[in-house]
Amino acid sequence: MDQTIPTWGYKSDGSAEIFDLAPGEGLPEGWEASPTCIVDPAFATAEALTARSEGRVYVPPALAAAVADPASGVLDELANAVAENERLQALISTGMAENERLIGEIEDAEAGLEAAAGEIVSLKGLLTKAQEDGGFAVSERDEALAKLDAVTANLTQARADLDAATAPPAAKKGAR
Repeated sequence: MDQTIPTWGYKSDGSAEIFDLAPGEGLPEGWEASPTCIVDPAFATAEALTARSEGRVYVPPALAAAVADPASGVLDELANAVAENERLQALISTGMAENERLIGEIEDAEAGLEAAAGEIVSLKGLLTKAQEDGGFAVSERDEALAKLDAVTANLTQARADLDAATAPPAAKKGAR
């Protein structure tokens, strides 16, 4: 009767198997006699090698502990998620308050622009009326009207700048 010797064989992927070898016979090609060829240290333990040779899935002790008490990991994740949610809510609240302040400033600027436009129209009317009544010379009227036209141009530019600054991002891109 042929006598065989049970001999462990190892592969770098963590595979392990017992081979019945005749005296002097080597392991099959691709198999090593030492577990030092195993690249992943999680598979190089005796428990891991035995589980693999028996066809079982090896679960490292750290993973087994986490699986035994899954609530601890879930609770930590939940606490982290709640903290992140609170942080984001604070950012949103701060942003909303800043938006409200900016909206107030924009509304004030628009009201100021409207009032200035009304004043210019009124002044032009008064200048024309005063000139008709003979209150001052045509050259004085023309000089005052030129100054009003310059102010009107500045006012128009201020309105355009305000509109550009408050336009939605898509409208800003299209304006370029």
